[in-house]
Amino acid sequence: MSWNEIIYGLGDLLAWTFEILPPLGNLPNALFSAVIFGGIVFWLGQLKKYKAKAKQSGGVE
Repeated sequence: MSWNEIIYGLGDLLAWTFEILPPLGNLPNALFSAVIFGGIVFWLGQLKKYKAKAKQSGGVE
């Protein structure tokens, strides 16, 4: 197997996956946005928890 076969195979795979996106419409954008928003909410919740713990124990905030 040569590098050309690997690269062209990867290119064909990516081209095939991009053909799936138009029929899905806005769904991928909504899913990515929801995942990012959920991650931010989780992260901020963890920061709040650690800040409260640091404040209680006299640690660095």
